[in-house]
Amino acid sequence: MAWNPEFEIAFNPKTVAVVGATRKPLLFGDFVASLQNAGFPGRIYPININAAGEEIHGLKAYPNLVSVPEPIDLVTASIPAQAIIPMLEDCIAANAKNIQIYTAGFRESGDEKGIALEEKLQEVAKRGGLRIVGPNCMGLHVPASRITTWTMLDEPGPVAFIAQSGGHAGVFIIDAPDYGIHLSKVISYGNAAVIDSIDFLEYLATDPETQIICIYLEGVRDGGRLTTLVREINKTKPVIIWKGGATESGARAAASHTGALGGEREVWDAFFKQTGAVRVDGREELLNATMTFRYLCPLVSNRVALVGGGGGNSVAAADVCDRAGLNVPPFSEKTRRELGSFIPRQGTIIRNPIDIAFVMLDVNVLVRAMEASAADPSIDAVIFILPPGVILLAAGILQSKEKCTFEEAMEKQTRLVLDTMIKFDRENIHRKPLVIVLQPGLLRFLPGQRERLRQELLKAGIPVYLSIERASRALGKFIRYHQFHRILRAD
Repeated sequence: MAWNPEFEIAFNPKTVAVVGATRKPLLFGDFVASLQNAGFPGRIYPININAAGEEIHGLKAYPNLVSVPEPIDLVTASIPAQAIIPMLEDCIAANAKNIQIYTAGFRESGDEKGIALEEKLQEVAKRGGLRIVGPNCMGLHVPASRITTWTMLDEPGPVAFIAQSGGHAGVFIIDAPDYGIHLSKVISYGNAAVIDSIDFLEYLATDPETQIICIYLEGVRDGGRLTTLVREINKTKPVIIWKGGATESGARAAASHTGALGGEREVWDAFFKQTGAVRVDGREELLNATMTFRYLCPLVSNRVALVGGGGGNSVAAADVCDRAGLNVPPFSEKTRRELGSFIPRQGTIIRNPIDIAFVMLDVNVLVRAMEASAADPSIDAVIFILPPGVILLAAGILQSKEKCTFEEAMEKQTRLVLDTMIKFDRENIHRKPLVIVLQPGLLRFLPGQRERLRQELLKAGIPVYLSIERASRALGKFIRYHQFHRILRAD
């Protein structure tokens, strides 16, 4: 179906009916409690024929949808599969057209009964003009409207996620804030019996609250329409796609998960080549790529300066960047002279990558090195790889010098590093973006400090990665996206 604007009220409903509302508190699946805990400002109507007239979570329960005393903007259904069709007939009678069905046991089961049940669901939906998300899904998550299935409800943001998998949607919601990602809408659509991923994509294309669109996709019914839509949307809103079922084994799993037919890998390769959509191969890549698009402005090219410590680490980092499509060019003679004027020659390398190891204990030297790197005309971005022991060692020196406690020295040194990095990113006159890598060793040396550094830097608009591999892959995808569109505009 083409996008029906009348479904848009489901993203900002004033009334929600929960069919299958339970009288017993549940750890998960208590959809009335989820809405209440989220602070949903509208009216909630629990529907349970066995509890009619009683209270569920302090709200009067109704026997069916028809008995609800006002129009229903969104119906949430979690009842046995065999009860779904009669419930849909109730929806038609109550003129409740927007429905999300969590119930499984349809086409994804692979058996004749489940397939026939989904076909009946489609027939009833068509006859009644019903707009159905699911079945076999986790429905809608809209932070601005306080609509959610999950317990996590963060502040609203500009990133949307369309997911065929409810599990992937839930984990994305939980993990996104750790990457500085805040969400406009998350849509888990399951079997897509009535409304498909393409329909939601059509809606998000013009949604003013959404700037970046992420998709987890196992299969799609209309590949031509998807290609046309993504090619057009991707010009103004980056579309980042995690294609599930890309391998033969994955395709078999997708068929049993949502009944999706994934298609040939070659077809999807051609799709990404034609549309310029950003391809990721897992949840971690999805989160890192989304963070990159959220926090970085387009780069002129793929040339980066690496600032870090340890000769072997620098060589390995350069290799990783090269494999991801990044260029680590040698600095100009002018830049090398500038670096050599304040960096000791012993135990350091100033060609790019910069290996300044323990010189980084002096943040003033570190900032001068980054400023010189940013000034080089052959550099488009600066990647600072923070070695695990730098803050720890600097705090030890500070403790001895100022006769304070180690905790006080750690706090002072951490604050100094944070303020210095933020100031450099905001004030460097060359406007070369700063990217920071917090190496894994920080977790062992500084329990809790790595996450603190990460969150404060993200709040300042600086993308932070937990390894050079993650940073380089995400940057490579980001740069290729913008190169694709520069070529497209030139043509």
